[in-house]
Amino acid sequence: MENTEKMEQNLVFVGGSARSGTTLVQNMLDSHPDILGGPEFLHLPEIVKVRNSMQENVARGWIDQICSSQEVDTRFRSLILDFLVPFAERHEAKLLSEKTPENIRVFPELVELLPNSHFIMVVRDPRAIVASMLQVGERASKKGIKVQEFTRDIDAAIRYIKRCMDAGFKAAANYPGHVLTVVYEKVVLDPEAETRKICDFLGLDWDPAMCVPGEKKHMGESAITVESGEVWYSADQFNANPHTAGLDKWKNTLSPWQMIKVSKAFANYQELITLGYDFYLPELTQGRRIWGTFVGRLINLSDKILGGIRRIVRSLHMCP
Repeated sequence: MENTEKMEQNLVFVGGSARSGTTLVQNMLDSHPDILGGPEFLHLPEIVKVRNSMQENVARGWIDQICSSQEVDTRFRSLILDFLVPFAERHEAKLLSEKTPENIRVFPELVELLPNSHFIMVVRDPRAIVASMLQVGERASKKGIKVQEFTRDIDAAIRYIKRCMDAGFKAAANYPGHVLTVVYEKVVLDPEAETRKICDFLGLDWDPAMCVPGEKKHMGESAITVESGEVWYSADQFNANPHTAGLDKWKNTLSPWQMIKVSKAFANYQELITLGYDFYLPELTQGRRIWGTFVGRLINLSDKILGGIRRIVRSLHMCP
């Protein structure tokens, strides 16, 4: 048990919505001499999904004669540790940071499984996230690369971001002290202050190299850039140091109706408001606001009509 707890303490899990800044935070962590920021492991959500299914089947009395609830968690805890800890040991790392954005979706379960590990949730203005997602979708479309629906559809993007944030804030609320919330905007505005907070959370001495992650090569670069067709990141973007140039970029890339739609979707999201996010749009004149709302409603109506036509066509094809 003591050895398991020690192994858990060597793990840091980073998660957040895609395009929220998890890559920058991971590269900052990897720039610390005591932290190894490995490539994205990717499969923790699937592992946790199987764990959840087995726990449900134990509770139903379907497999309880084979394994108990405690045994299920013991096996899955060992599975995760058996994948990650040897990798850290091969590189003689004091801590291993596993950054996969989708980790955030299973933070509540991961904290249950690995209560002695560290969890970092990265948060960013949803409007900036959506703008970045849609740009990924545009790049992928031009290159003929298939990517997730949330990069092509604003409603899917909003749903996805909410699911990620709901899970992350749930873990932070249910397990105080286990999850550190890192705000992307604060990271790029004052990288030293924010990386010092991260080091305090991890129990490490701060290192200035964390503020200039672009000066070091990172393991995850190839998978996220070249191997992914550079639709998510170019090499230059991946290796950039923290900068504020993109903070308000969404104001120029989102249309008025998109700004209004996303702002309304998160206007009452209390955790974001507590973090200082303001979803009022003073830059939109009354005329642009009215026009944006009209266009948004027109697009929604068109989507409903097209959806109805598709359902009718499918039903006709099913008829004998």
